[in-house]
Amino acid sequence: MNRCLLTVLAALSVTAVLALPASGQEREVADALLGPLPVRDLYLLNNGFFFFTPEGAHVLDDNSWVVDLHTTDANTFAKSRWISHNIEFDTVRRTGAQTLAVNRMDPGVTNFLVDGETFRTTLSAHRGLGNNLEVAIEVPFTTIGGGYSDAFIEHFHALLRLGDDQRVAMQKNQETVFVRTDNFTYLREHSSGSHLGDVALSAKYELPALEDPNLSLSLQAAMELPTGNAQSLDGSGSLDGGVQLLATRDFGRSRVNASAGLLYLGRNAPLGLTPQFVVTDSIGFSSLVAAHTSATVQVTISQSPFRKIGAPELARRSYQMTAGVQHAFNPGLTVYGGIVENLITYQNSADAGLVMGVTHRF
Repeated sequence: MNRCLLTVLAALSVTAVLALPASGQEREVADALLGPLPVRDLYLLNNGFFFFTPEGAHVLDDNSWVVDLHTTDANTFAKSRWISHNIEFDTVRRTGAQTLAVNRMDPGVTNFLVDGETFRTTLSAHRGLGNNLEVAIEVPFTTIGGGYSDAFIEHFHALLRLGDDQRVAMQKNQETVFVRTDNFTYLREHSSGSHLGDVALSAKYELPALEDPNLSLSLQAAMELPTGNAQSLDGSGSLDGGVQLLATRDFGRSRVNASAGLLYLGRNAPLGLTPQFVVTDSIGFSSLVAAHTSATVQVTISQSPFRKIGAPELARRSYQMTAGVQHAFNPGLTVYGGIVENLITYQNSADAGLVMGVTHRF
């Protein structure tokens, strides 16, 4: 699937350059269309942790509002090296419990098996205060389960000869989340339904105009409240937060949006994690391809909250790409959709995902 999406990325870039609209594009429509897609880290193990949702550096005008509702569906199939070795060439489909039962777990070896699908629906509201400040709230609802997309992904991989990553050794659309170190063991095999996640509050301050009028910089601070359940992976169980620098470079009909952030994640008792700092960055390109339509590609690069538990696969940074389209019916109403895929490293990020949403400005 990765090769296919890289082809999509190239096609979108060419289309963005060759199919630009006339220079009379309304500024309000351009602002609505040229921001990044609101896709945070979608790795199943990271569902309860705080991660920034990509956004541009511009702030809303005083007393202006933006309300956004979007949903993401992400499939994760990831495993540690020892489990991969044990199920290599195995074509007998087993449940996660059966797979773990036939694997010898040596003391001192960290093992994990993450097989499931995450559905995350987020309602957010942003308001401009004065000339340089914007405040926001994000309220997520999440469901983790076996999902429905395993068969599609297996057929897609077979069609493009991408390999199955030993998916054929696991039963389709079954949930297993297993992490084991010398200090703790976490196992869940059944969905607990839909739950409120951790609610996030943020404030973004746009720095005074620079010499380059097309470059905008903002500082953002955020705090996430422990309103979700850490045991079911719907929350972190602690007060988390972060700060990031946002940059937007405007080229008229296209924009580059980038961010560099530092997260503070508190203690997570169910997963045996102590307080830590996590670095996360993003960069994206959006361009108008029609009068009211834009194409967007973006990449998010993040450290894993599990990078210190002894699993080499989780010690690396994850690379998540999103490619999508945004369409404005009018300056106030925008809809968007996109596909999400992991890049470079494959055991520390979601295999594939979808995002769909609608934004209303007033």
